[in-house]
Amino acid sequence: MNLNYRRKKRERHHAAAQDEDSSGAPHLEHQLVARGEAQLVTTDADLAEAMAHVREMGMFAYDTEFIGEESYWPRICVVQIATTERVVLVDAVAVTDLKPIFELVADPALLTLVHAGTQDLEPVRRLLGCEPANTLDVQVAAAFAEMPWPAGLEKLVERFAGHKLTKGHTFTNWDARPLTASQLRYAADDVRYLPLVWERLRAELERRGSLAWAMLECEQSVKIPARFDEDSQMRRTLKSWPMKPAQIPTLRLLTRLRDEIARKEDLPHRVVMPDETVAEMVKQRPVSPQQLAAVRGLPKRFAQKYSDAIAQAVDEGAKSAPEKMQHGRNYDETAEDRSRIDALLAIISARCIAMGLAPGMVATRGDLARWWMTRASKSPEALFEAGDWRIEAMGHWLDNFMKGDATVSISWQDGGPSLLDK
Repeated sequence: MNLNYRRKKRERHHAAAQDEDSSGAPHLEHQLVARGEAQLVTTDADLAEAMAHVREMGMFAYDTEFIGEESYWPRICVVQIATTERVVLVDAVAVTDLKPIFELVADPALLTLVHAGTQDLEPVRRLLGCEPANTLDVQVAAAFAEMPWPAGLEKLVERFAGHKLTKGHTFTNWDARPLTASQLRYAADDVRYLPLVWERLRAELERRGSLAWAMLECEQSVKIPARFDEDSQMRRTLKSWPMKPAQIPTLRLLTRLRDEIARKEDLPHRVVMPDETVAEMVKQRPVSPQQLAAVRGLPKRFAQKYSDAIAQAVDEGAKSAPEKMQHGRNYDETAEDRSRIDALLAIISARCIAMGLAPGMVATRGDLARWWMTRASKSPEALFEAGDWRIEAMGHWLDNFMKGDATVSISWQDGGPSLLDK
């Protein structure tokens, strides 16, 4: 996709945000909600002082605002931090060394609160070479307390803090300076209420008896996936452009080469070679400069600069042994299979809702289909992995249910479904 299009879209959102009233509703008055305006940090000295404050508090909320569509790694523009006493907005354009912040996130002695924080946590691994520690994602935890999965921040703040956030504009020019009043308020509100949300959410999870499950899922959810997943990108291409086994090696080598070029040029994969372009090169096998120049979607400068590397990938792929690769797990479901899988999905979903669990957090239809269609094979696939909290929450009951030794019984109590077969 054209970078200019996305930048223009940001500019339109940016202008719209400036035109709106930035005052918004008053902040919620609560001892777990920082009062006053956020502190804008633009110097290393101010950052060091703010980090010392966070260490004293022991718990903090963390978020980032970034532009991710113009570079290989998302470019962080603002880092938001909140304790129960202060909200700090770090100008990442002025303060270029953000390692002191990431060191806090990696410190197991501190509790880091995030909302949908996978992308925000990525720099910790990349820059420090370690995983985030003691990190709690309130979006994940809320899925264990009658909230849908995934739930937006506005919904969580309204449910657990009783406060309605002012509508924000996330898709603006976060790298423009000075930051607008609307941007500053939006960025601050992204973290200001998380300590209160977590305090009340934790109390509800304890009451429900699902706190341990939520903590286990949070621990898994913050494990940052690799930036480049070769097989995943190949399957995405195959989903729209099916290929023969003899073409798969070329697809693999071109997908790998695209990532190498993207890293070197600091550009997103889609800018270097869109999936459609990769698929076209696999099928046309261009090796000469003239053939590369005729490939649709391949920028001329890359066709010229990397012509030898592309030609080598195409040539090696053609000489490699064929591979079999599907874009997804395809099972030949009969009408009866579909009926049984859909019935199980409905039953499990109803039981999840009655337990206060978001059904999508427990099992998807794809999970059930994989389990159902392989259950009688020589290599049956387990629905849940060993040690997964889902075994305790649903697995044991499901085993007994399938044997006819358990039932599902739900009644409507206190305005909602309640599980009777505990």
